[in-house]
Amino acid sequence: MESTSSNNHINASQIDNLIELTENHKVNDLSEFDPLANEKPTQPKRPVRPPPPPPTNRGSTQIQASTNRISTHAPVRAPPPPPSPRSHTVSGTSSESVLLKFNENSSAITKQPARNPVSRSDLGSFKNKSASFVSYLSSNENDNHVAEEMQERKLENRSASSPDVTHIGNSQFVKFEPFDGASGHNEMATKFIGQREQLMQLLMAKRQDDYTKREPFRIFAGTWNVNGQFPTQELDPWVGCDEEPPDIYLVGFQELDLSKEAFVFAESAREEEWLKCVKHSLHPKAKYRLIKLNRLVGMMLLVFAQERHVPHITNVIAHQVGTGLLGKMGNKGGVGVRFDIHSSTICVVNSHLAAHSEEVQRRNQDYSDICQRMRFADPQAETNCTVLQHDVLIWLGDLNYRIDHMLPDLVKELIEDQHYKPLLENDQLLVQRRVGSVFKGFEEGDLTFRPTYKYNPGTDQWDTSEKCRMPAWCDRILWRESALQQNANSSKKPFKAVNLLKYRSHPALKISDHKPVSALFKLDVKIIDQEKYRKVYEEEIRRLDRLENEWLPTMALSNHTLDFGVVKFQCPSLQTVELHNTGQTPCHFEFIGKLGDSNFCKPWLTVSKPKGYVMPGEKVELEFEVYVNKNTAPMLNRGQEGMDDILILHLVGGKDFFITLTGKYSPSCFGTSIEALCRMNKPITLVEQKEIARLSTIRAVGENQLNTLEKSLQVPKELWWILDHLHKHARHQPDLFQQPGLHQEFQKIQESLDSTLPTNKTTLPGSNHSVAEALLLFLEALPEPVIPFQYYTPCLEVAENLDLAKELLKTMSSRHRSVFYYLLAFLQELLKYKDENNLNDHLLGTAFSGLLLRPGEGHRKTGFEARIERQKSTNFIKMFLRNKIEE
Repeated sequence: MESTSSNNHINASQIDNLIELTENHKVNDLSEFDPLANEKPTQPKRPVRPPPPPPTNRGSTQIQASTNRISTHAPVRAPPPPPSPRSHTVSGTSSESVLLKFNENSSAITKQPARNPVSRSDLGSFKNKSASFVSYLSSNENDNHVAEEMQERKLENRSASSPDVTHIGNSQFVKFEPFDGASGHNEMATKFIGQREQLMQLLMAKRQDDYTKREPFRIFAGTWNVNGQFPTQELDPWVGCDEEPPDIYLVGFQELDLSKEAFVFAESAREEEWLKCVKHSLHPKAKYRLIKLNRLVGMMLLVFAQERHVPHITNVIAHQVGTGLLGKMGNKGGVGVRFDIHSSTICVVNSHLAAHSEEVQRRNQDYSDICQRMRFADPQAETNCTVLQHDVLIWLGDLNYRIDHMLPDLVKELIEDQHYKPLLENDQLLVQRRVGSVFKGFEEGDLTFRPTYKYNPGTDQWDTSEKCRMPAWCDRILWRESALQQNANSSKKPFKAVNLLKYRSHPALKISDHKPVSALFKLDVKIIDQEKYRKVYEEEIRRLDRLENEWLPTMALSNHTLDFGVVKFQCPSLQTVELHNTGQTPCHFEFIGKLGDSNFCKPWLTVSKPKGYVMPGEKVELEFEVYVNKNTAPMLNRGQEGMDDILILHLVGGKDFFITLTGKYSPSCFGTSIEALCRMNKPITLVEQKEIARLSTIRAVGENQLNTLEKSLQVPKELWWILDHLHKHARHQPDLFQQPGLHQEFQKIQESLDSTLPTNKTTLPGSNHSVAEALLLFLEALPEPVIPFQYYTPCLEVAENLDLAKELLKTMSSRHRSVFYYLLAFLQELLKYKDENNLNDHLLGTAFSGLLLRPGEGHRKTGFEARIERQKSTNFIKMFLRNKIEE
């Protein structure tokens, strides 16, 4: 591919920057999309208190936010008794930071309130992926409606008034003030006496059916893809259609805002309009409060509850996952909210999955990514809570599954005859569920209503546009009950907590090309009987005292050695170890670090349960996952770190166990420096480890003796192969760099790049979107970016001066300079076909600036300064895109 000599002056679009990926970010409105959240606030450790004695009638103490725990260690949940009605709030934390919206055509910068960030662990198949999406809250104090909504949203920043509550696993337990003669503390207990409180909670959790009762709640769940329209119709036929008022509303929207400005991931006028419209249409026979609003670009999720239930709703936490390109873009993905009501945990996910009939595999991948990456954080918990670790999970949205193997005319004829059976046999979602690819363990009501997509807006007529989309049930609502809440006694019939009452569409609403869908559920919520709780507690505390005095913990491991074989970049490898409690007392286990180590394992290893309990005679399976990402690949490529390790599993009150890990990392061009790759004349898998380590020491600044003595390429052969493939096959590809690829295809592309020498006749496997994403991953994984770290600040200083920028780049290593200009020439070539591939210089500038020009770890800024720097780096890349490449 030759460098272009044309001068590209493209009008910048209104798409704001695809904020660069950063790791370990989490807010209480937990979002994967805040790169400015670099500071990780420390959370005070809660002191371990003696176990609570049986309950008294003294009244309640207010729940403190620090006591609300969500973890994943305990298999069953034992909830607290009903809270006192004297005062109430909904738990959560918040603070003020500053987020900014840039208008490309204006120098105005506006401040907006934002959530205070906390840390997040890397998750999912591309575990270190994230981007910046900013939740919107209006600050218009002159608007009474907005002020009212803001007041309601403050609910989530307080905690409910009830007896003090502590958590273990998926369970809550009441703490009561001690009274004379009931300390419950055994001074002669063994070493795990310090963990009595947690042990008691676990024992109580296993007997929850002995002290809980069930009360029915009506839950309305609704979903609607509104196609970017304003609410010009009342929503009563949808939201207020039932005779009896629901106790809880779960309302999800997709494509709330289709404007390019929405991709700034900040405010949207559509959010406030639809929020007001929904509130106005809530059932008139009850009063409701907004519990949570969670929005990601065009996806919005609203949770309302009757005012009388608000005192019993706690632990309200939200999370967002984008499944667009590199996991950054939020045009597709999901928003979720989890909360406790009385003693039951509920999670709701609103998702918008990949479009187009042929993209079944990508939709499946989107679902899997949301399940893996959506985590609800507890500042004091060792691990976060997943969507599946709740008593009830309701999943709604535009899932985009279509009808296969049928002609449009036949489909429409069968719909008119209400003969749905042939259509359902070819419904992609039902087919994928039957083979176990997605929504395993979920249930869905019978589809007895007409397909909800695609209509001519404003009518009930099927699509007559040029594309003439086939009708399909794109909009769905499914639910899942956790197996953890079922009675542990297999002799009893499992209790079914969720019953579907209605599943319907609402064709009276015509403003969109979709019809809204709703489901009405009856959910039996768990509530504690305090007197029964007291009795069971007394029995279990006497039992624990007896066990502590008579027995020491013993445990057996199914395997002491884990061999992960050959490990490759971003290819997870999983092994399991089973812990068996062979003694007569509960075993408390915990992985501990070796002397001098702050962590018990290497950063490329994840253990599913770092600590927990095993009851006598029971077994617990631990999962050990090895996953090499952009952060750990450079050290492994250079041989600075091997994949051998020894883990110490400590048994409190017993002996330590040692688990040996072995594996061999296969070096990859992903995570290897430009200087090293340019000096390799064969695929990296054929280069000796010592040679890779030597070449990786070459600096990326100026020319040195090694540079002049060794023959080398000016551009890595792997990068040339990717760009050559895209130049030949993807210049006309619609939405290039805007649609994600497939994980399986990326693995094949990586294998080719690492083990094959490219020629003019060789092509890379996979789709154009997968190859494009491989390019972005290659640039993102470079240990030193194309423009080295030390050039970051100087480049920002000359972001508006092309001549000074060119002079500055001349001082870089010739290989880095060649790669920079080679990439820019390729991007300029793509812009010649912007009418076909939907690209422009602003989109490419924002997408590539965070990859080519990024700060080092010690330079990262937050808030206002970070936004300013991000805008300057985008302008730097756009300046080169708009001018002739002379290099």
